[in-house]
Amino acid sequence: MDGCGAMKQIYDLIVAGGGPAGSAAARTAAMRGMDVLILDKSPFPRYKPCGGALSLKALSMLDWLLPPPVLERKITGARVHYRELVAERHKGYEIAWLINRSAFDQYLLEKALLTGAGAKTEKALSFKDSGELVSVQTKDGIYKSRFLVVASGCQDALKKNIAGPERKESMGLCLVSEIEAEEERIVESLGSALDIHFGVAEGGYGWIFPHRGYYSVGIGGLSSCLPHPRQAMRRFLRDNGFSEEARLSGHLIPQGGNRRRVARGRVLLAGDAAGFVDPFTGEGIYYALASGRMAGEMVGDMPAAILARSYESRIEKKLGRDLRYALFFSRIMHSHPGIFLRTLAREEKVLERYLEVGAGRMSYRDFMLWLLPRLPLSLLKGEWV
Repeated sequence: MDGCGAMKQIYDLIVAGGGPAGSAAARTAAMRGMDVLILDKSPFPRYKPCGGALSLKALSMLDWLLPPPVLERKITGARVHYRELVAERHKGYEIAWLINRSAFDQYLLEKALLTGAGAKTEKALSFKDSGELVSVQTKDGIYKSRFLVVASGCQDALKKNIAGPERKESMGLCLVSEIEAEEERIVESLGSALDIHFGVAEGGYGWIFPHRGYYSVGIGGLSSCLPHPRQAMRRFLRDNGFSEEARLSGHLIPQGGNRRRVARGRVLLAGDAAGFVDPFTGEGIYYALASGRMAGEMVGDMPAAILARSYESRIEKKLGRDLRYALFFSRIMHSHPGIFLRTLAREEKVLERYLEVGAGRMSYRDFMLWLLPRLPLSLLKGEWV
């Protein structure tokens, strides 16, 4: 990333983190004529442990078409398992794409750079907001800007200065392996369906996604409910005909839907750093793109004195409320997966309607209002938004 713009005395915006949220914020601000610098600890392209499913809702956030090297397979439906129960539904349209995540992140960053943002391979270690400027410390020096967007993930020290540390009970953990396979085998086994397995990771699920030339196989759940995640992952691999010796990668993700502070003064949080992740699926790309774009727009539009309050208000309206409905759904689903899956098997439209959520045709709020009358009352005791 180095060399993408000369160092300046004062930038309009510094973005810590060059992933989807950071690239979206940088590109949006640069398109508005702001001098933007992206700081990221790693050179691109880089590997990101991820199932690699990009929802149609996330695709709708992009104002350009993704090239073939990024898009690997169109998804039209899902196959859901719980013990002996299996349900599969497909829509007559695409609901998601499986992507090469490294190529996707690289492409987003390149779009930001082409718009005029600069970038350096340096880790932002700390910041100080003086009220007039934000000073960002790296091991190579201090950069100054009018605003700072922190998009460097849920474990980064920068976000803790705004939101505080994540509670253990609200952190998720995922392990993933990419396993090469013949294209013919992949198409025959799954075709255009996401394969989802409940009951293999408490508070989460296992997945097998049919990428181009390989499967993405993984498990994800609340870290507090996964005391031995590697054992659970190797058991999932074995039970589905894969080698237990497959290479594993993992990372922590925040549980979305919990209230967090996401702004203070001239500093805004976006993406995983702000806790914007679907608490049921663990999908975060849509929320990263949406919050990054909002951050990039608002640092250019809002007076500094009301920026933080305005950003939090807009985020709550656009993302926060729906994430809490998603958290409500997640708690119901994971508290009684057997009852829920039997409902799913009996009511054909339940899975079909949920696929519309992933496609961006229905909000979690509208889905839950439609779903609640169809659920047994025993699932709803003690649960509310």
